[in-house]
Amino acid sequence: MHQFSVIEDSSVALMFRVLGADAANITQASLSSITYAVYDLDATTPTSSVTTGTLTIADVVFDALQTDARWTVDDLGYNFRDDIAATVFSVGGHTYQVEHKFTATGGEIWHLVSRVQASPILTS
Repeated sequence: MHQFSVIEDSSVALMFRVLGADAANITQASLSSITYAVYDLDATTPTSSVTTGTLTIADVVFDALQTDARWTVDDLGYNFRDDIAATVFSVGGHTYQVEHKFTATGGEIWHLVSRVQASPILTS
């Protein structure tokens, strides 16, 4: 599980280097779908999603590893980036769970789970 922080009502770019079942970097051609769901773990109904959907693989998966100013983990880079809208993290002081479900062209399925802590804004 990966953990991140964001200020409430702010967008976040979740970036990862994702490997498939063969331990090789995923590519656009290696995947048949990516879906997501976000849950507010501090809501009265934490198992009800805040938002769900299907991502367009060509928009979020890179066949070559990417390095830019946002990527500070290492010199290799990331191959998956999901830019999540600010409206998703609307309640400060809450923890959100972001779940990405990857389905490979061969049928293998795996999940990438992230926790995002939304820090409250104290001014209006």
